[in-house]
Amino acid sequence: MPLENLSSKPKIKLVAIDMDGTLLDEAKQVTAENKEAIKRAREAGVHIVICTGRPKSGILPYAEELGLDEDYVIANNGSWLFKTDDWSTLATHSLSRQALEHTVSIFDNEPGINLVFFTKEANYALGRALYPAAIRDAEIENSKLYHTDFQSFLDLDLPVAVAVFMGEESVMDAFQAKADALLSKEVATVRSMDYAYEALPQGVDKGRGLKDLAEGLQLSPEEIMVLGDGNNDLEMFDFAGLAVAMDNASDEVKARAHAITSSNQESGVAKAIYDYVI
Repeated sequence: MPLENLSSKPKIKLVAIDMDGTLLDEAKQVTAENKEAIKRAREAGVHIVICTGRPKSGILPYAEELGLDEDYVIANNGSWLFKTDDWSTLATHSLSRQALEHTVSIFDNEPGINLVFFTKEANYALGRALYPAAIRDAEIENSKLYHTDFQSFLDLDLPVAVAVFMGEESVMDAFQAKADALLSKEVATVRSMDYAYEALPQGVDKGRGLKDLAEGLQLSPEEIMVLGDGNNDLEMFDFAGLAVAMDNASDEVKARAHAITSSNQESGVAKAIYDYVI
């Protein structure tokens, strides 16, 4: 979708940025070019909002590295909205007891898969064992991970922002194919990574989180640019006035974007900021 008459569009006042495959390169680092562009955008008064499927623990070190104080973070694909000056919670959405029970019944201790409940401070994994995909995810996101059973978890009485099925890609492909229609009766689903298939509260996604934040800041969609590469970014693409896909994004994601920037390996976030914001 080509951009036309860009000079006549409202000034971008908020940039929402996905993390994995977008802000971060394949080594899970922020490039020097991306850091500098983000710094310059903030100095120009632009909000920089991380909008990711990651939990707080997987965001905090990068927010500190980028100096994103006095701004906002949308975590767990829209389930949490944080204010970064003190990491207070401005909004939260959690799965109901009924939705959790429904999700667990479909999981049924499937071999090779963990069902991981994301809470505010730690993650709790159901399953026959802790499998490599869940362990790797916890390491990447600096998350505390506990192996438990459903009743023991319920006894903790913790709100669950999202429940994530985790396993190797081929195992997850087969599970998603048989489970998606059943799960959708109670939860919203999204395949955010090749190893992660998520169950969210119905009506919750990155687009909903961004819309709620924009309304609080009294910004119109036309004043917002978003950058992403995955299927869990599509709802924020649909909301924002300017949706920019990474060059490493799938064809489906690129088709829903207004513009395409360089890949995450080539500091595409910086290029988009310089092209459309400052």
